Amino acid sequence: MQTFRLVFIAATLALAAPAIAQEAPATGGRAIGGLFDALGLRKPVPAAPDFVRESRPERMDYVPLAPTPQADHKKSAAELQAAGAALDRAAAENKRRAARVKVPN
Repeated sequence: MQTFRLVFIAATLALAAPAIAQEAPATGGRAIGGLFDALGLRKPVPAAPDFVRESRPERMDYVPLAPTPQADHKKSAAELQAAGAALDRAAAENKRRAARVKVPN
């Protein structure tokens, strides 16, 4: 009789698990909030006072906090080769200038 009861409970849980998983909150915070709501421990949000409702516009326009994506400023292969050539010329000029400097004894 004891094993039949355990098998029955296991079968019931196995069949109910997908339905429970679909209704389960995605995060732990939501699960705790749901528990507080079920137990009546959370107070409902109070209504806004009259002066707040009267001072707010109908539509709240706001600036999003996330930065806007910038335009892509990638250089082409030709521009990169030109920049590399300019760096090579600058390195050669610096070596030429450094060859003229006399090192003190």
